[in-house]
Amino acid sequence: MTTAFPMSFAQQRLCFLHRVDPTGAAHGALRCYRVTGPLDTRALREALDVLVARHEPLRTVFPLGAHQLVSPDGRGQLHVVDVADEAEALRHAEAEVARPFDLEHGPLLRLTVARLDAATHFLVFASHLLVADGWSLQILSEELAIAYRAAVLGEPSRLPELPVQYVDWAAWQREQLTPSRRAELSRWWRERLSGVPLVLDLVAPRPALGRGRRAHRVLSAEVTRAVRAFAGAERQTVFTVLAAACGIVLGHRAGRRQVLLGLAVANRDLPEVERVLGFFVNTVVLQVDLRGDPDFRELLGRVSEATTAAYAHKDLPFEQLVADLAPPRDPTRSPVVQVNFAYHPVGTAGALALHGCTVTEPLLDLPTAKFELTLRVEDRADGLSTVWAEFDESLFDPAFIDGVLADYEEVLCAAAPGVRVAGLLRARTATEQRLTRIFADVLGVDSVDPFDDFFRLGGHSLQLVEIAARIRTELGRDLGLRELYQHPTPAGAAARLEQTGASR
Repeated sequence: MTTAFPMSFAQQRLCFLHRVDPTGAAHGALRCYRVTGPLDTRALREALDVLVARHEPLRTVFPLGAHQLVSPDGRGQLHVVDVADEAEALRHAEAEVARPFDLEHGPLLRLTVARLDAATHFLVFASHLLVADGWSLQILSEELAIAYRAAVLGEPSRLPELPVQYVDWAAWQREQLTPSRRAELSRWWRERLSGVPLVLDLVAPRPALGRGRRAHRVLSAEVTRAVRAFAGAERQTVFTVLAAACGIVLGHRAGRRQVLLGLAVANRDLPEVERVLGFFVNTVVLQVDLRGDPDFRELLGRVSEATTAAYAHKDLPFEQLVADLAPPRDPTRSPVVQVNFAYHPVGTAGALALHGCTVTEPLLDLPTAKFELTLRVEDRADGLSTVWAEFDESLFDPAFIDGVLADYEEVLCAAAPGVRVAGLLRARTATEQRLTRIFADVLGVDSVDPFDDFFRLGGHSLQLVEIAARIRTELGRDLGLRELYQHPTPAGAAARLEQTGASR
């Protein structure tokens, strides 16, 4: 008998977003693996059925987005196709990205096996966030390997019984978020973000059309080792170093001294839900404060403190935070945060192992973008790290994204305790170089750093008029006084001037 349960806050948000965009492309996850060896598709199907029986979310549907219906039984969906070559197999992966999910009838996990020959297969997993977040995909990979090995050898899988299911956690979450607790969290976030700009203008405003794209850059083993050594020497986490570097790059690109990043928090504090599939994730806001030109050591301290504070107040659902902050409605921007950041150490990104086979994951630039821009660093078993950028190509030109990835690597290479942010954010474009000279000339000083604030250097309104006139004369471009007031640094002014060229 199918049973109805209330949804979690996160599931409610996803169902709403699905109604806005029924294609579901922004709310799905896709992994593609190349399997070399004697893959047993019968055993794979049997293993998938074991997981569907074990995890309720894999047999859950969401009629009308009002509640979740859990079926008492179900079977996994596995589809086998024959392909002529690897290119055709990867086209199947791309097609899976674009294929919508049916929330009312399911399934919300699909597995396609593209068979090239007896010893070469491509496994394409497509899942909806409603039933599996990133942590869940790692669980899915680990348990599929256990169940597959058991099926191949004709043994029971011996997976331990789960103490709870996702619907139990969803009910517990609602019990914990009492009106007084919600008010306390809301008050803290509103005070924390008071006065911080809620829009990060990386490119000129334009409607986001949801055209996803991915790009990546592989960091060398030397850079990866240097980041780890730096974090260890400073008694900070690798995440703190990577997030700080991300804030530096985005602050430079947007001409901002305060950058807000969205972080996906696992929300699995209870040991009972450690191995449970479902969408537990909540988005919290991490502030990277670049004000006052801190050195890297000081910046790491700021980011570490901000991370700890954000995690301590992570239980306010993101959609409720947005409602509390009530930013101006802007169809060209996501509310509060426009860039998400994530770090995945080795073994936490859904790697797959199958008995008797060799499994690798091709680096595919698949057309997926859950947010306007997501920067994600994944450590690899070979000692390298891959920096992924998932972005909406209706907002960002690929050349702009490539520049962001290059800047990110450069900042990581230069990271050192005494290096100041301004030293890492030197003028990197001709426009920025010319603007630093114009600012210095008008202010009557020898030099100006890209992030020096015009007014803090003693500038006044009449001199700002002179800067606007010099920009018009020397650069052949118009930048209004209002924009100069809003972006009173050479980097900020340059970013505004260059945005038209940096976006489609």
